[in-house]
Amino acid sequence: MRHNDIETLPNRIVGMQRLETLFNQKGYLICQSSGERIYDFNEVVAIFLPLSPSTDNVIAVSSICAPEFVQKCISSIQ
Repeated sequence: MRHNDIETLPNRIVGMQRLETLFNQKGYLICQSSGERIYDFNEVVAIFLPLSPSTDNVIAVSSICAPEFVQKCISSIQ
């Protein structure tokens, strides 16, 4: 999946906007790696996991947990 693909880029923007909307409604997001609440939106890393060639799943992870989370994802597909 290319980052500049015309059809997936808008979906990724929408996915990030949904995370931001959820954050604004609740005041936090749940880190999908640690289960802890993230109260600072600047600490949120959005990770896009491809479900199919045209669909991604956006995951909110704290910036502290993101490197380890991504490594686990990569290790699970190898």
